[in-house]
Amino acid sequence: MSDEEGLLVVAAGGDLILDIAQEEGGQRFSYRVDSKILQQNSRYFENLLSHRFHEGQQLIKSLEALRLSGHENIGDAPDNVLPHISIVNVGRVAVAKVSSIRNLLADFLRAIHGLDLAVSNPPVANLANLAVVADRFDAVACLSKYVQKKKYMQLLDAKSRGKPNTSQTEERIRQKLLVGLLFEHPSWVTRYSKHLIIRDSMQWQPATEEDHTKALWWDIPNGVEDELIQRREYILETINSLQSHFLKLYTSGERQCKLGYDTSLQCDSFQLGEMVRFFFKIDTVRLQGKIYDNTEPTYYLGDIDRLLSSLRQCSNYQVDSNHAHCGLRSRLLPLLDLVQSHLSMDTGSPDVGICAECWTTRRTDQETGVMGSPKIFNG
Repeated sequence: MSDEEGLLVVAAGGDLILDIAQEEGGQRFSYRVDSKILQQNSRYFENLLSHRFHEGQQLIKSLEALRLSGHENIGDAPDNVLPHISIVNVGRVAVAKVSSIRNLLADFLRAIHGLDLAVSNPPVANLANLAVVADRFDAVACLSKYVQKKKYMQLLDAKSRGKPNTSQTEERIRQKLLVGLLFEHPSWVTRYSKHLIIRDSMQWQPATEEDHTKALWWDIPNGVEDELIQRREYILETINSLQSHFLKLYTSGERQCKLGYDTSLQCDSFQLGEMVRFFFKIDTVRLQGKIYDNTEPTYYLGDIDRLLSSLRQCSNYQVDSNHAHCGLRSRLLPLLDLVQSHLSMDTGSPDVGICAECWTTRRTDQETGVMGSPKIFNG
């Protein structure tokens, strides 16, 4: 691929010059390409360059005029006589400067033409931007086959092996999720969707406003973003049901201490007081007046693993030495272990994270709205 006076030649025998800008009136970048290859690998260009659209009609007329003027082999024609087609908007990419779009589009067009990228081992950010451009021009299938053949994701996995996910920013996590989703790398979809569900996202904070100018990975497409939020809410609802369950038990009037001592009633009262004080201390419950209270409740924001760790700190206090096995701790910990076994970031369980293949082929079975309500513990 050569560069002559601002024109990037992707296909030396190409029959078309693409003039591309990110926005109207913005800086334009020009590329010599093969229109037939574009049509074969991108449904966007398949439509745009067909006789059904003005651009396609003009291309057909211009190429025929070139042949009549003596350029029988269009591939040998000089750049300055080839037809031009202008395109605005390359998708919701994130680049440090506008001129970087030039190299990004060049790599996209190289991949479309089956050529090597400018960098042999592109970083995650580059792949994520390529995925955005591929999505914009409806060429995801072509780019997916290309990056899988090059094994770019496997090379990145090999480089990061042994490094904890906690060292990665949320943006990097989201970029990998988008790449895994669009370029069919299932392990990234499950791993990084699970990471966001468990760790939370700055995008889901109450004060965050929707911003469609941000890169596409901040709003994962194909319904995935909403699904992540829904799954997290269901997990939190399940954990909350454990707390609610024990509070209801100890306020129900039904005897919880089964020892049959004269102090059993006193034991239940003591345990209820300790329980309320503990939940209030770790900020998982609040005391709210029912006579009048116009304050909105605040919900848990942050790491679900940290929430479970906080709940594990419940005390083992007893009203006296005869009640060694009474109280919240001995009853709550086994349930927390059960929840943790499904949520652990160290397990490969796809139950919490999204199964890429299932989402693509059996999406209605995977959506939490179809799967039903969260598992509410009630006894």
